[in-house]
Amino acid sequence: MKKIILLLTLILLVLTAGCSTQKKEENTPEPEKTVAERTDDIYIFYTSDVHCGFEENLTLASVKSLVDETKAEHEFVSLVDIGDYLQGGTLGSLSKGKLCIDLMNKTGYDIATVGNHEFDYGMEELAKRFAEADFDIVASNVIYSGSGKNIFADIPEYVIKDYGGTKIAFLGILTPQSILQSTPKYFMENGEFVYDFYSGSNGEDLYAKVQSLVDEAREQGAEYVIALAHLGSEADTVPYDSISLISHTTGIDVVLDGHSHSVIIGDPYPNKNGEDVILSSVGTKLQALGELIIEKDGTITTMHIDHYDKQDETILESLAAANAEAETVLGEKICDLDFDLTIKDEEGIRMVRARETTAGDFVADAVRSVMGTDIAMINGGGVRNTIAAGEVTVGDLLEVMPFQNTIASVRATGQQILDALEFSSRQTEALYKLDGNAVGENGGFLQVSGLKYTIDTSVESQVTVDENGMFNGYSGDSRRVTDVMVLKDGEYIPIDPEAYYTVGSSSYILLDSGDGNSAFAEAEVLSNLGILDIDVLMQYLEEQGGFAESYRETEGRITVK
Repeated sequence: MKKIILLLTLILLVLTAGCSTQKKEENTPEPEKTVAERTDDIYIFYTSDVHCGFEENLTLASVKSLVDETKAEHEFVSLVDIGDYLQGGTLGSLSKGKLCIDLMNKTGYDIATVGNHEFDYGMEELAKRFAEADFDIVASNVIYSGSGKNIFADIPEYVIKDYGGTKIAFLGILTPQSILQSTPKYFMENGEFVYDFYSGSNGEDLYAKVQSLVDEAREQGAEYVIALAHLGSEADTVPYDSISLISHTTGIDVVLDGHSHSVIIGDPYPNKNGEDVILSSVGTKLQALGELIIEKDGTITTMHIDHYDKQDETILESLAAANAEAETVLGEKICDLDFDLTIKDEEGIRMVRARETTAGDFVADAVRSVMGTDIAMINGGGVRNTIAAGEVTVGDLLEVMPFQNTIASVRATGQQILDALEFSSRQTEALYKLDGNAVGENGGFLQVSGLKYTIDTSVESQVTVDENGMFNGYSGDSRRVTDVMVLKDGEYIPIDPEAYYTVGSSSYILLDSGDGNSAFAEAEVLSNLGILDIDVLMQYLEEQGGFAESYRETEGRITVK
């Protein structure tokens, strides 16, 4: 620990969040050079789930400064990432991740694996990002069965780095949930899935693949194996989670985990032989920088750093330039529009929080199309602006959906859908405007696609809420939402309360019970933390070749009487 304290003093670390230590077993095979011949300890810094948050929390400029100062004092220093760096903010969306790779190159990353959101711009774009990276990309568990281009063909399963004679294998592991937690069709050719991530046999296929590569790396002289595992550690990632991986394998020393956005400061978990493996995860958007130290005697220590005062000037300048470039992209033309796509009426009164609007129809259709769900629901409070007739730019779309929410999907019952509609319509009035002002508004009012319904305002809402304003059931049997119909094979049919439907919406609504609408709280999550809403709009317009003529008028999806 004296070396750690000396390091903290030299580089002026302000806050150390915690640490965990593990001693290398004495029966580990010796490398080509003995541990005693090593000239210095090994420092491995790690980030995860940055999601374009380069200027948030610790900031990328501080990461660069801290890593560089450590390199000035020590010979063996590396910086690695555990995935989800290309998506999650404007810099990623507007450049399809290119600006993110540029920043990572300038920061000096050495190795990164692939998160599910690296796929969000499609395989062709991801292949370009691979080619642009100055650092190693590792991905151990990819199966390709197509006849086209396998973008992982030249991506190694692991790399072995030599630190003064001590070899460390870095093994990249992708979550098998990638297909559902990005855009499924990107993993397909001619309507068939051609990419897989060893998702079979309830996790056993994944464990076996990883074990074979760990054994192989050991045979090639790796004294340590570090898994860069974009797997997660929460219940919804089982059986593909990092803890399950540890318990079903041997030979891994450290698992640096991502995907769940968890904060884990080096907890020990027993592997298949009962030996402790360090598990660490640094949250999201640079909540912390992880630091892993492997000392000469084999002791492994890890800590989280969540504050550092110094910021590298070159990264600050690069961020400013990237933001300026993003602003330029906002002005790029997407298509032309022959009519206004509105959230207001002809008098300028806002309707989107109380009535169907053409902008609401467009956004909901985009979500349903891109997510491939039966229906889509979008809260009216999230549809913020009208698009005027004329040239439509990226910036115009960002003004419609400015919050950069992620899009998700769930498998819900018809009754859960009915409950969501009833709750969202509880404040709707027979009139949506009075004396030049909007009335009966509710930010959670649901614009829909693949669905139509009627709100009978003569029926007083019997929805009840808890002390926090969350949906809590009904006080009676009357419902003001009636005639709910689901679009199937081009025709609307009555919804079945006991049947299951797939629903696309923002994670704010589906996963976070946004606006108090907790109707989907118990629904099965199909896709969690999906692509950004603006990416959905741009992708939909690209696929449709612009705005359909049908958006000139509303389609009668929501009737208020």
